[in-house]
Amino acid sequence: MLSIVVLAILLLLVASVGHTILTITTEPSIEERAHSEAERRAAVIGDALVHGVADDAAGLGQSAARNDRVDVLTVDGTDRRHSPGVRVVFRVHVTMSQPLMAGRASTEMRVCFRQVLDQERRDFSRSQVPCPDNAPPDGTPTPEPARSSTAPAPPPMSGPEPTTVPGTLPPVPAR
Repeated sequence: MLSIVVLAILLLLVASVGHTILTITTEPSIEERAHSEAERRAAVIGDALVHGVADDAAGLGQSAARNDRVDVLTVDGTDRRHSPGVRVVFRVHVTMSQPLMAGRASTEMRVCFRQVLDQERRDFSRSQVPCPDNAPPDGTPTPEPARSSTAPAPPPMSGPEPTTVPGTLPPVPAR
């Protein structure tokens, strides 16, 4: 009788450990969950843009920018009622953390999406796009400075050639 009880307890322990390991290995990672959350937020923003009242590009860009943790990177087009419509590229920021046995795991993810708004062609597609390299991380797009043809070229740098350490940005010349 004692051996049956011990065997039942061992079987229960093995089943419990197996269930725990299976749960840990099949649970989505924090990065996968953050990406899913970014896609969910993009869907909410896209639906708000499609069903919103703004038709012009400026109004659509402002509508998307009102969302928390969203940066509007570009707005192309003039009016969503006429082809080719308006294309809004926006970046969604997601920050997540979860407790672990040895502390906390956290991740911060930025995912970019392009939302097309073209009523004439009935195109309201949304797709994930690579985030542009020239957009600053805080989301305030800064246009390239325009140089007039009459403006003098910047003076050449004097002195030794600057060196760049791998993994850092190159030095900016003084003006």
